[in-house]
Amino acid sequence: MLVAAPSSSLAASLDALAYRVLCAFIFCMPWEDAVPMMGGFVIGRLFGLVAFTIVLLRIGAAREARPLTTPHYWMLAWTGWAAFSILWTVDVNMTVTRIGTYAQLLAAVWLIWELAGSRRRMEGLFQSYVFGAGVASLWTINNFMIGQTAAKLAASEGKTVWETTRYTIPGFNENDLGLMLALSIPMTFYLLASRRGRMLSILYWLQLGASITAILLTGSRGGLISAVIALTMFPLTLSHLPQWSTRSKVAAALACILIVVSVSAFAPESSWRRFSQTGSEMTEGTMTHRTVIWAAGLAAFRDHAFLGVGSGSYATTVLRAVDVYYVAHNTFLSVLVELGVLGELLFLMLLAVMFTSILRMPKLERRLWTVLFLTWAVGVSALTWEYRKPTWLLFGLFAAHLCARGAEKFYVVSRRTPAPEPVRGRA
Repeated sequence: MLVAAPSSSLAASLDALAYRVLCAFIFCMPWEDAVPMMGGFVIGRLFGLVAFTIVLLRIGAAREARPLTTPHYWMLAWTGWAAFSILWTVDVNMTVTRIGTYAQLLAAVWLIWELAGSRRRMEGLFQSYVFGAGVASLWTINNFMIGQTAAKLAASEGKTVWETTRYTIPGFNENDLGLMLALSIPMTFYLLASRRGRMLSILYWLQLGASITAILLTGSRGGLISAVIALTMFPLTLSHLPQWSTRSKVAAALACILIVVSVSAFAPESSWRRFSQTGSEMTEGTMTHRTVIWAAGLAAFRDHAFLGVGSGSYATTVLRAVDVYYVAHNTFLSVLVELGVLGELLFLMLLAVMFTSILRMPKLERRLWTVLFLTWAVGVSALTWEYRKPTWLLFGLFAAHLCARGAEKFYVVSRRTPAPEPVRGRA
């Protein structure tokens, strides 16, 4: 795919504006549900709608657009099968809602693809998510300081939470927030490797400390395990940075140790008590009733093995067995039960295509995406995230990063031109 010049200054202006709105959309993602709706939309969806409209105008002005890649077609295939399940679903209303959700998520993936074709722009999107996670982290820490527990937040929303010493932000489950913050950790180390300035580096380190602290405050065992995996990006980044002086590497290592020690002392005893029960909960307990939910889902799968029960219908199906409207709390099981064997294979093929594509990336990017996907895979093993924005943000960012070129500010890919030679990454 060859990069072509914009057909007009209007197209270039629209592109620059759409990219800024896309950054705002991603920045809001880790905390958007915590703020009041604007005109009936959550703030992130409003930004996404504006960006989508501007990109359509830009394409009209430039008369060109980027052709999709193999990962995009697998995303379309899987969501197409989910939409097709409307023909046999056990809960039509939930399937219709889920189809609408997937349409919006695919639009977000397409926006990233259209607007983030350079490495500099990819770094801007990573930065947007990292700073958005910083907002969510500081909000969580503030709730801890004022004693606003998850139970009190839930009570204000008419819900009930029995564990009173966990912390989160309005509109977010503690486990969801924990994983969203964990995903920001590899991105932060990647941005530190690209050090654009001392002030930005300081902000990245502060955000890293805030995110780890907030993860501990959520009391999320899955979030903690995911964060531990995410932190493996630190030694991988350190060994990849020959441009760092020995003094810089020692300072970075000391900063990381200081962060760990500080947040360990900062976290409440209740969080450590909950984390210490992880092993026994996995071997002897029900993992907060998850094993019961999974058993009910597998029983439903045996009756609908090939086609599944329909996208979004897991909770409706297990309601008959457990008498509570529970989602799967495991993304891979959720896909298997809702979309059957074929849907699971399509989903796994999508992941396999992305994983094998990682091998074609430069070394630092290869390490980033390996750690990111491992962090995601472990986290979603206890969460239902196949239809959540962070999952599809990763998919969209990966597809764009895979084909990102130099530092061009704007480009439109022509369908009529041959592909250039691949750009070599840093050694």
